[in-house]
Amino acid sequence: MLLTNPIFLIGYWVFGLKLALICKYGIIDKNLPILLGSVAILILVGLFTIIRVIKSSERKPNKLIDLKAWKFISIVLFVAITIFYGANIYKSATNFSGKLAWYIERLKNQRTVKFQHNNIYQYGVEGIFEDINNKYTLPKKLYMENNFSLKFNSNGIITSFDTFVYGKNDNGKEESYLITYDKNNSENITVYLHGYAAPNYNEDKLLEPLIETTNVIPIKKAVSKWNENQYGLIYYGKRNWGYNPNGIINIDKDGRVYSLKTASTEIIGYTVFLFVPGMDKVITPARYNLIGDPDWSKPSTTSNQATSDEKKKELTNSKEQFFLSKEVGYKLNVADKALGSTFYSLSKTTDGGNTWTVINNDPYSGTVGGASGIVFFDNKLGFLGAVNPSGNEGNLYRTDDGGVSFKKVNYLPHEVKLSNGKIIKPFDTPSLPFKMDRVLNMLVGQGSDGDYNGDSSEIYQSMDQGQTWKFIEEIKK
Repeated sequence: MLLTNPIFLIGYWVFGLKLALICKYGIIDKNLPILLGSVAILILVGLFTIIRVIKSSERKPNKLIDLKAWKFISIVLFVAITIFYGANIYKSATNFSGKLAWYIERLKNQRTVKFQHNNIYQYGVEGIFEDINNKYTLPKKLYMENNFSLKFNSNGIITSFDTFVYGKNDNGKEESYLITYDKNNSENITVYLHGYAAPNYNEDKLLEPLIETTNVIPIKKAVSKWNENQYGLIYYGKRNWGYNPNGIINIDKDGRVYSLKTASTEIIGYTVFLFVPGMDKVITPARYNLIGDPDWSKPSTTSNQATSDEKKKELTNSKEQFFLSKEVGYKLNVADKALGSTFYSLSKTTDGGNTWTVINNDPYSGTVGGASGIVFFDNKLGFLGAVNPSGNEGNLYRTDDGGVSFKKVNYLPHEVKLSNGKIIKPFDTPSLPFKMDRVLNMLVGQGSDGDYNGDSSEIYQSMDQGQTWKFIEEIKK
């Protein structure tokens, strides 16, 4: 009786339609009132039907409802509505095809932590990981996939940070964490679990030197000389600065600093940068290297003095080099430089770095400001990143033949509308893709000149190995 009621079927159809739209697009404010209205109709029709069943002896015949043909049609309609919208809702919940999939993903992998040790002057960077460890036990030895970036105000209050780290827990299981915080968005640290980090356990990307170094840097004193409202801190791991001491400050574990005026050997160290965002070309960043640990600061040796440990270091990944396995690796070589631009060639090794063969004399099809990264997901699929000389814009290049040829990755830039009505496209610096649940993800930032919405980024996804990319959402730092 209930299924044969035309009002019930109409209400059920509207309910399925609006629920599917919410699951697909998440436009709650527009669809939810109608959805709730359809639910109210279904409840009223259900109550009315129950009352009629109770008083069935008094029921007057209904020509439409009592027709056998209509009973059959109504059941077919009910099943068709259920299957059609059920399939749409299921699709929205899988393969990141709708808002429901993102909601489920967040339930599975997104966690929040109350940020209490939020003053860098008092707690350094260690306070961040102390707060996280109070709720989730991180691996004792953590490695960064790329870098650690943080901003704070003149009072030392941390306003944003993000990093992607990985390591092995006490049981030897590999774990990864995308960690982000934006004071304008939430008072909590957001931790994303179960990401894909392409782990290579590069000792140059250890997180511990960052924590140890920020514990001894007099950060408040160091930035006060700049007299700005906002400051930044960034850490890429171990860096080789050659013989240029400009901005380099060695600091020991007692906080004594040693500014370098000249360098007789190459300057190498786990470097922590302090800088003024957007002013790095006007105000020289302070680059701190913690000294005293023989593994954290070593001068380079000549090739005939290279040790086995240094040979092992050559096999680690960097923005110019990537090892897919212990034997197979790829390396960008500087072929020429001119006016801030660089020519590269691409080499490959299949014997762990003992011998290299050039497989592409010009992977970027010309000059670029500089390489920003290299990654391969298998023997065929790989990506190269590049930035222009000023660092305010970048490009991504894709190969599906193992590096023999590359094509520039194209994606539709996301437009944003400012309060004054002006439309801009601030997102122009793609980073290297990473995998989550077999789906390629790409963060697109704003480059060195970006300041829109707290220097936010946008995320794109590809379901076809990076050939095409779909805009998903904007992410605040």
